[in-house]
Amino acid sequence: MNELAHNRHLFIEDLARRLHALETGQRRMNALDYRVHARMLRHALAGVPRRQLHVLMTYPVVCEVVDNRGFDECGLLQSAGDEARELRELTDVLLQHLQRSSRKAA
Repeated sequence: MNELAHNRHLFIEDLARRLHALETGQRRMNALDYRVHARMLRHALAGVPRRQLHVLMTYPVVCEVVDNRGFDECGLLQSAGDEARELRELTDVLLQHLQRSSRKAA
């Protein structure tokens, strides 16, 4: 791991610790601090491949950000498991069927 990647990893870990402390009551909750740290974490995690985050996945907030990123990219929560893609495909088929039915009825 090069120095830049290592520093980024440390920064992400620090943000995750701070957010975890706010969420668990170890630090007094401050809405502005929370929003700022959450936004900084989202930006810091942007572009980092999921496989490089396996060590940081012990922090629930990192898992949540990665799940949200996956949902934004492909409409699936990564933590939902293998069935998620099948359910998404079934939902898409059902939606298309309903749209066709409503057009015919109109």
